[in-house]
Amino acid sequence: MNYLPQIPFTIPEIALVSLLYLLVDLYPQVKSFRATLVTGSFLLLWVVFSILTGIGYFFLMTTSVTNIQSLVGPVGTKLTVIVLAALVGATILQSLSLKISDVKIINVEALLNGYRAQVLADITRRNSQNERLRALHLGDRLAQSFRDRAAELEGKYAQLLLSVGQTSDDVARMIAVINEESSSLHISKVELIAGKIARLDPARAQHLLSPRSTLTANSQNAG
Repeated sequence: MNYLPQIPFTIPEIALVSLLYLLVDLYPQVKSFRATLVTGSFLLLWVVFSILTGIGYFFLMTTSVTNIQSLVGPVGTKLTVIVLAALVGATILQSLSLKISDVKIINVEALLNGYRAQVLADITRRNSQNERLRALHLGDRLAQSFRDRAAELEGKYAQLLLSVGQTSDDVARMIAVINEESSSLHISKVELIAGKIARLDPARAQHLLSPRSTLTANSQNAG
């Protein structure tokens, strides 16, 4: 089977495999697919890596496709070549350098590592921004839910602080600071506490917003 005429139509698959490779490579450091996919420097890295994978794919298709087809069969040949092209492209790119008269002019490996570090920093920064934004929205929802139950929310916050290792004296001091801030800044005490809970333990804040938690609180108040 002649795969060469199909190369232009393989571009979406090459881009997809390149994306999956980069996501698997970077995820252990950033722990967020969403932040990764909306970071500009990562998208540029994806474009460059897709081009390199495409070059590797063309090279393998013109030199080794018969051997690969004999090993995996016609059905799996194209996907196998794309995956191999991504792996080969990454390996070659990290070892490239430009030398003139044995003097290293451009060390592509160092440039790649530097840019990869920048991509990781950009993704981490974007992820932190997303986390702060989610905590802000979560705090607003929590404050709205407990707007008439300030004492109850204060108790939940005290329990949370104790669960993370704060002493009773520490909790009393933190509550006092919140009372002072509420008075001096003219901000609702419920809003301050809700924001702190959302930042400290988003999962706990989400639980307090669950229908079951709200139903339990209403039953206790009715009792």
